Amino acid sequence: MPKTQEKARLLETRRVADDTHRIVLYAPRITATARPGQFVMVRIASEGADPLLNRPFSFHRIHKDDGLFEILFRVVGRGTWLLSQRKEGSSLDVIGPLGNAFPMPEAQEEIVALAAGGIGIAPMVELGYRLADWAREKDSRQVFLFYGARTASELVPLGKLERRGIRASFSTDDGSRGSCGTVVDLMDQSVRESGLLPQRLYACGPLAMQAAVAAWAHEKDVRATMSLESVMACGIGACLGCALPAAHPDDSSRARHVHVCKEGPVFDSRKILWEKMEPTPVRPLTFVCS
Repeated sequence: MPKTQEKARLLETRRVADDTHRIVLYAPRITATARPGQFVMVRIASEGADPLLNRPFSFHRIHKDDGLFEILFRVVGRGTWLLSQRKEGSSLDVIGPLGNAFPMPEAQEEIVALAAGGIGIAPMVELGYRLADWAREKDSRQVFLFYGARTASELVPLGKLERRGIRASFSTDDGSRGSCGTVVDLMDQSVRESGLLPQRLYACGPLAMQAAVAAWAHEKDVRATMSLESVMACGIGACLGCALPAAHPDDSSRARHVHVCKEGPVFDSRKILWEKMEPTPVRPLTFVCS
């Protein structure tokens, strides 16, 4: 897939949830070949070298006819804070599209689910629109979205996605919206109540959440496709900073490392060695459910 470096014009910036922003960029050459699941590397510094490294962002929405794409991000450090302060009309150096894309469901798969945790909702929205179109081609197809966050104020509005036929359910750590608990709890509840088990599951979120979702999918024999988060400095496989342990393609008992930016960010969950990943620190819950 060809990648392009383009000076993108920032057309709109908006705060959409606690510490979470959405920006719209005009970059027709990048947008022309972008697919859901892929990402861009954005140079945030307008002058000088602070911050030095580019930042990766997945495509949140892709509007090919208008040459626009959207990215969604949470302010977690100086780089994302600076990006949230950029003015409409300014320009950003962007490289993309990078990485691989989500595969569409296979012909025999008719019940599909999306699982998103926190800012992991970012790539799920464009994929959700594509799956809504896929589902409308056949009445028996159904698409579920399971979306979780720490609290209701961190949930990003889904816009028209629910009106396109996506059956969305929500969970929060403090019970302030939807079910109280995790995304995996939410999926379990849905299967119990509806009796419908998805044949394919797409997921994105923190690695700890992804590992739990992958274990759930393995237990229930559901094919899971994951968009993995990792630290990236280059986006092209040169810096080796985004390496994760995976099964060797020729011998599943042996391990190798894959690079999220180059061989991902989308992976079959069965190819990742979740037990070999270093645990990531998790912030304590502010509230607990009664």
